[in-house]
Amino acid sequence: MTENQYHIDRCKKLIEEKLAWGHSSNWQAQNFDTLSELIFQETNVMLSVSTLKRIWGKVRYKSIPNLSTLNALARFAGYPNWRSLVNSSDSLDSSGKVALSKIKSTKKVWLFVSLMVVGILIGFMVQRKSSKQLFYNSIAFNSRPVSTGIPNTVIFKYDASQSNADSVFIQQNWDERRRVRVDKDRHEHASTYYLPGYYRAKLILNDSIVKEHDVFIESEDWMGILIKGSVPAYLPQSIYKHIGYLGIIQKDLKQDSSDYNLAAPEFLLTHVNKSLQVDSKNFLLTLGIQNTYNHPSTPCKHTKLMLLGTNGVIIIPLSKPGCVGELKLRIGEQLMEGSSTNLSAFGVDFSRSVSLKCMAASGRIKIELNNKTVYEGEFTKGIGEIIGVRASFQGTGNISSFVLRSFT
Repeated sequence: MTENQYHIDRCKKLIEEKLAWGHSSNWQAQNFDTLSELIFQETNVMLSVSTLKRIWGKVRYKSIPNLSTLNALARFAGYPNWRSLVNSSDSLDSSGKVALSKIKSTKKVWLFVSLMVVGILIGFMVQRKSSKQLFYNSIAFNSRPVSTGIPNTVIFKYDASQSNADSVFIQQNWDERRRVRVDKDRHEHASTYYLPGYYRAKLILNDSIVKEHDVFIESEDWMGILIKGSVPAYLPQSIYKHIGYLGIIQKDLKQDSSDYNLAAPEFLLTHVNKSLQVDSKNFLLTLGIQNTYNHPSTPCKHTKLMLLGTNGVIIIPLSKPGCVGELKLRIGEQLMEGSSTNLSAFGVDFSRSVSLKCMAASGRIKIELNNKTVYEGEFTKGIGEIIGVRASFQGTGNISSFVLRSFT
């Protein structure tokens, strides 16, 4: 074990103790997704899920994490930066890890030889890194949609040919799964967006985001969408648009309800358009929302109402009362999880439509369900301009009496 790896392992151990999620060998993809969000909240540095998986040994990767990554991890572990963690005298507990003092107590000859080899390798890597420092001045990145509506292909124009990056990627939005590698020596890449929204596209050199810009994909009206795979199904308005409400019921899916292994689709009702635009620091949203899906395979009836802003999102989760431990409430950059925050007020009875109200004014935000306040807190930053709404149902559902306007 090299001294650098020792400190990385010690930092990981400190983070694991802080999180108290159990041994990291049992962590799943969701754990790393949540860890990425928590690190961003505390450090304002976004470490990707794939980067975290590499550091925790879930994905094979031989390179040492870069200094900015190590600094973010050290700050999350409670130190000002990576150097402070390295200079600290803490050691790992007796959980089977090798303490630094034990490393130094090994045979001196082998230690000397190992340190020489490590020193040479580090020196080579430092020299190589300094010679491979990314060029940012000559980078270009912009885009344009080819049409209106959904789906929509966006043509990205980029120029990274003058950089010395080994790899170039374009990522549609925050979701790493929408990242694709592009040819460094080419200058155009087409990417298809299947959902309306306000996206922040990214140009990535190696593992660093070097350019970002906004991509606004509008819908002309409310859309009803079924999500079963990577490509959604767009429903005709005659199925989901009704007098007094928008939505579908279970029989519209034409499923075999006697099949207990049936997987429920995700049903979306969404509208993203500049005509909806309202300041997120001064708005009022009211609507009725109901999950209408009834099947043994979907006992929780998870439902979300999302307000899409130009600089963030508000996600209001609902479920049956017994499932509130799985909920995640997001107010801009603030994430509250049902596993560590009491979100029992967001457990509802879906046998009838739930009255939902969300309002913001004077630096505060409040959420009401059936005329009872379920959340209230500071909201000084906002999420920019609200330009879209999305209701997500596990199975089927509907919304009614939708109003979005300025509060005052």
